[in-house]
Amino acid sequence: MQQQKQFTCQDIEHEGEDIQGFCLNLGCQDSKPQFCLQCGVDPIKHSNCKKDLKGFGQISSFITKFNQNILDLTTQLDKSFTQVKQKYEEFSKQLEKMKLQLLKISQYLNQQDYNQLKENLQLIKEAYQYLNNQEEIKKQNQIGTQLINIKQMIEAWDLNKIQQQTQYIDHQNILQQGLQLLNQQKWQQANEFLINNIKDLEKQLSFAKFFQSISLIEMNQTGIGINMRDQAKKINSNLFKDLLDYSDQELKQNPQNAFILIAKSYALNDEKQFQLAIEQCDKVLQEDPQNIHALYRKCFSLFDLKEYEQAIQCIDKALISNSNYSIGFTNKGVSLQNLKIYEDAISCYDKAISIDPNFAIAYNNKGASLQNLKKYEDAISCYDKAIQIDPNFANAYNNKGDSLQNLKKYEDAISCYDKAISIDPNYAITYKNKGDSLTILKKNKQAIENYELAIKYCKSDENEFKRRIQQIKNNK
Repeated sequence: MQQQKQFTCQDIEHEGEDIQGFCLNLGCQDSKPQFCLQCGVDPIKHSNCKKDLKGFGQISSFITKFNQNILDLTTQLDKSFTQVKQKYEEFSKQLEKMKLQLLKISQYLNQQDYNQLKENLQLIKEAYQYLNNQEEIKKQNQIGTQLINIKQMIEAWDLNKIQQQTQYIDHQNILQQGLQLLNQQKWQQANEFLINNIKDLEKQLSFAKFFQSISLIEMNQTGIGINMRDQAKKINSNLFKDLLDYSDQELKQNPQNAFILIAKSYALNDEKQFQLAIEQCDKVLQEDPQNIHALYRKCFSLFDLKEYEQAIQCIDKALISNSNYSIGFTNKGVSLQNLKIYEDAISCYDKAISIDPNFAIAYNNKGASLQNLKKYEDAISCYDKAIQIDPNFANAYNNKGDSLQNLKKYEDAISCYDKAISIDPNYAITYKNKGDSLTILKKNKQAIENYELAIKYCKSDENEFKRRIQQIKNNK
């Protein structure tokens, strides 16, 4: 207890007051992070970060909560390992079967038993086609498809690559050190220790989730993978900037690291440097023309450049290599949709859904194509399925509202727009769409309010929103 009494406020006006806790705001400008009761209510001290003043009990609770997050992540990792183990056993059996077949073929060759060779000619052709890296691996080439799947699984879960991609941090050890300092009532040291490590922990956790999202996409758990990537961005708002810095460091050591080149393409695409993102994918494809994730990301960047036909050609190469690639069919569908080839786009989305029935984006995109074909009821069914899978899918609520608006169900449309806005308050197009429905219902004041909010969140379409506002005023 003597140590606690020594840790008192040094402010002249309330010197000697017991310290209650620390400010945990990383950007805090106050010279002293600790605070007493009077510091806490002082309007000048910690003026921009009052909410981040945490008592020692709150800090202890936070540590416990963060520890639970680490335990949850450990559980998720164990679950992922189980899935990989199952795939390992499946692929091992396939490889063993191939080895036995090839052994028999070698025996037939030694025995000059050409009739048996003829019986196994399909297998020999498939092996020849795969070994010679022919660009088109046809559906009937079971060996080629199996070997490509095995290769992709190895690449996605190569532990050596994971060690290159993430710097190992013993999260449990950091938490234990923090708790030890708190139990020793070394408040200043505890605060500094936590501030220094929390940001780095979050950065590493965001990297881990991002890398895991790629593995999930390659395992055709696309919806879960994309949600995992979104979680990584929520943990670390600078995810792609940090990833770009990290990939540049790694590529200095190994310029041909395929996985890091692909990761860099993600980061560059997020920075809207689409051509540079494509160049990273091309470096991978030069060494491995059938790397389907590199083809997927190149297609993604081509789409952002509005090169829809080139994007389709690119993703078709991936689909030839793997005819069960959910994200590939979805990307192709989006390009076809932008070319207004809606029926073909819907076929692609259906294929993606058949591979991954929990892919909310595929249902949402299918709904958009149906909506363009004026099949509004069918579109709403797709949006409802997307929302059922992902209740926080703002775009699906917005799109459902559009279909309801086309069916002249304006009140129902407004309810959908309100739900989208509650999920994403910065969703400019939804304010515009809600304004359109309110205008039709002659609720002009509310319509103008929504158009003004649309202007606030989307300056690029400001003139169009202002035109609508003026039109309402002219019609009064």
